[in-house]
Amino acid sequence: MMGKEGGQDQILIDYETLSKNIDDPDLSILDMRSPMEYSMGHLPKAQLIPYERIVDFSPGRPYLDVTSQSQIESLLSDKGVSNNSRVVVYGDKGGASAARLFWTLELYGVNVSMLNISLSAWRSLGLSLSREVPTPKRTEFRSGSRPDDFRATSEYVASRLENPDTMLIDTRSVEEFNGLIPSGQRSGRIPGSLNIPWDSGVGSDGKIFRETADLESLFKGRGLTNDKEMICYCQVGERASHTFLALRLAGFPKVKIYDRSFSEWGSKLDLPVET
Repeated sequence: MMGKEGGQDQILIDYETLSKNIDDPDLSILDMRSPMEYSMGHLPKAQLIPYERIVDFSPGRPYLDVTSQSQIESLLSDKGVSNNSRVVVYGDKGGASAARLFWTLELYGVNVSMLNISLSAWRSLGLSLSREVPTPKRTEFRSGSRPDDFRATSEYVASRLENPDTMLIDTRSVEEFNGLIPSGQRSGRIPGSLNIPWDSGVGSDGKIFRETADLESLFKGRGLTNDKEMICYCQVGERASHTFLALRLAGFPKVKIYDRSFSEWGSKLDLPVET
């Protein structure tokens, strides 16, 4: 049986364990990179997940939303994922898009883990790669429980702005945080936010996250405490996905993601913005 590593939520699977169990028939591997990157080599059995299959790009709406339950069920059924499957997701370049895929699948009750290293690191270790595109037999995946409590809406965030038990974490760059880079209809940040750029939690040597103790030191060094509720956001919900998982790996028990992020907040002119 494959084990996981890291943090209270047991989010990660280490590359050695995955490599040894790559032929497990109950294992489904999902690649969250670009089609071109996938075509140049991917993990054996891995199937490409197009980004547009996990988000809703509805016209006229300034933000990305999570795709529907029926769309996720169709996607996973197409990829041969069953309700008994163990799913592993991976990406590259820090793993933010794979982190978004992770919590999207988690939202819909999938038994999912995230590879603890990037594809580039996997390649540099000389581990097995393939260019073969799998042709899985279609299944009938059905969504399980939906832990909606980890997603925050703009209404929820607005209700917590002056609550001392909540900390808002802006995971964008310093320039975006300070309103120096255009960010949709309005630039700036949600009032009271603390800026912790998402890539400060990325590990070295191709590791998707820093070691648990390092993450804990990073976050507590910025004043975060376990008794507080954390709400992460960025511009469109991708970078915040990485920090959302990093906080959980560091042992923070009350972490939410505002995945519509500043692209929605800035477009709602009745909501406050500061620079």
